[in-house]
Amino acid sequence: MGYKSRVIHFNMQQLPVLTKQQKKTLLDFHKSLKPGETQYLNPADPKHKRFITIMLSAAGRTAKKYPHLHRAIASAKGFPRTPKGKNAKEKVHLVDAGKTAAGKTTVTVWARSSSNNSTKGGNLMVFDSDNKNLLAQGENIAVRSGFVACPTRTATAEPAGKKLSVIYLGHNTEEDGKTRFFSFAANAEVADQGIQVNVLDPRIKISGNTEIHIAVGRNNSIPSNSDYIYIDENEGTNPYLIAPFVGNVGVSGSIDLPSLAISDFSTSIFVNNGNGGTQEVARNSQYTPDAKVVSSFSVGSAPNVLQWNFPYDQLGYQATKSIVYNQTSMGNEIDSFFYFAFNGIPFQGGSVSAPFYVCSVDTPEEPSINCTKIPNLYYWWHCLAKGTRVTLEDGSQVPIEQINETYRVQTGRKGESLAVWATVLGHHSSNPKKNARHEIFQLTTTNGKKIKATENHMVFMTADKCRMISHLTPGDPVMTDEGASTVKTIKAVAADGMFYALALGNLKEKAKKNFPVNLAGYYAGGILCGDQQAMRHHVREAYQDPEYMLPRLKEELHQDYMSAINDQRFKPESKPKPVPTSAADVSIT
Repeated sequence: MGYKSRVIHFNMQQLPVLTKQQKKTLLDFHKSLKPGETQYLNPADPKHKRFITIMLSAAGRTAKKYPHLHRAIASAKGFPRTPKGKNAKEKVHLVDAGKTAAGKTTVTVWARSSSNNSTKGGNLMVFDSDNKNLLAQGENIAVRSGFVACPTRTATAEPAGKKLSVIYLGHNTEEDGKTRFFSFAANAEVADQGIQVNVLDPRIKISGNTEIHIAVGRNNSIPSNSDYIYIDENEGTNPYLIAPFVGNVGVSGSIDLPSLAISDFSTSIFVNNGNGGTQEVARNSQYTPDAKVVSSFSVGSAPNVLQWNFPYDQLGYQATKSIVYNQTSMGNEIDSFFYFAFNGIPFQGGSVSAPFYVCSVDTPEEPSINCTKIPNLYYWWHCLAKGTRVTLEDGSQVPIEQINETYRVQTGRKGESLAVWATVLGHHSSNPKKNARHEIFQLTTTNGKKIKATENHMVFMTADKCRMISHLTPGDPVMTDEGASTVKTIKAVAADGMFYALALGNLKEKAKKNFPVNLAGYYAGGILCGDQQAMRHHVREAYQDPEYMLPRLKEELHQDYMSAINDQRFKPESKPKPVPTSAADVSIT
């Protein structure tokens, strides 16, 4: 077979060199797929296996580096049934395609998975639709993430042709070792002239924020550190995500406004939940219906200027003119990515504009001249059960659900307190007897302290180290308001209700050199817990630490996990420890 006759040697300094048969296999497979749809693959199918093998080889995913991934291909006769329709766990989105300012081919896809993963990755190839030459390639992989941004490599890309044929292979290995392969194909026109959007909202408005902070479901206590706040007194349900979107753009023709249709636009927010999965939160059709979207667009001062207005107004989901997205618990948010596609604006005379995009920054690679990047959005997490008592600056205690931004809390540093920057909430339900997924844990210490929290809630083990509650075991050290103690019991429990958490430090406190960045804590139930930023930082840090993660993974996944840490193109903000090159180099105690 042609696909076995030659191994593709992966080299990030050049495009993969494909044989004539390998190129034909990929292009034929592209032609067989329905453009724009994610399709699951079965390695037991010879055509699927050839495609998977070529794409893995081109990405450098060898059997030596990723033995579990390749065993999934070899054992294809017993390949697990893949979910279909609404039950599908994976989906790929084309979020940018075209040419860079220098004329090079560039394409980016976002692949998301709702399952909790060990590793998730993919490989992207782009061909000239006319002469069939390979123009660009890019691969990426992530650990414990349901979101992978996979752009082509700008440094090795060829000049863009008029039309692009895009093909992507995705692979996902869950915590239990179950592996799925999936594909995506698309066709894209390359615009001669760039289309850059003038985004007025959302934007960073508070100095010092590196992301766009959006508070949803708040009451009239407005946190000064948030760029946007939406008022809603109904705290008994999960919040709807809300985002303002205001801007304008000049296009190459006179806009035919009466022909504008909802199919000309698409938008979502992607929330990386911190447990290894990512939720795609779609626009809510009740509070931001199709007619509202279309009517928010108008023609500006010139017939070629398109403008839109989903303004920031502080109102809750039922009344706001901003875009309302569906409800989500926001249980363990790491990142939130905004995406809005203009799929083709109609012109007078019957032609349409090239597609153009607005999306969050996901990689440092150069986008196309039709893609406008904005900072990532940031919503919130929720952790501690309603009724958990938090220790205030004066030593008194109040239930966490009563705390607002006017309070100050004791920290783990003697005699120090911090202002509450923001409070967060969300509904969580879990029953470990009925569901193997353990989401809520109860921790007791040997000195009698107790908390109930969601799985990624951070507990300080020492003054400078905190870890997820779900990863603690009996005997582990724990910091309490009576000093150092140890874990007595830790177990997954049934729960159904609202959970809360705090973010600490006002603008003045955060500006100080001694502010405990990523180590801000407060006492909840007498146990020292990490705040919002500490949780976010240390979840990332833990996933990048093989000595911490390998004992919590099946042994058969160890080599794949370590290879994936090394092969990530875009490292998380936390600096990982040096990564061993093989499982034999790791000492587990």
